[in-house]
Amino acid sequence: MMSLANAMTEEEFLEFDGRVHRLLGDDPVRYVVEPKLDGLAVTLTYENGRFVQGATRGDGLTGEDVTANLRTIRWCRSS
Repeated sequence: MMSLANAMTEEEFLEFDGRVHRLLGDDPVRYVVEPKLDGLAVTLTYENGRFVQGATRGDGLTGEDVTANLRTIRWCRSS
């Protein structure tokens, strides 16, 4: 999960997009951009429609495995 950090201008966003394409190549990338609210960001991984892992962004390089914590939330619990 990459972070925009504090992209406040179109130029800063385009620099971010350049970093994404340097890592991922020239395939098209779609973004969903929302105002930043304080809180926790997690990446949820599903395989065949079943929740298998959740991780925080941490410091931007190393996150924390929070799968066990997320399994306690009814909407993502696998049965």
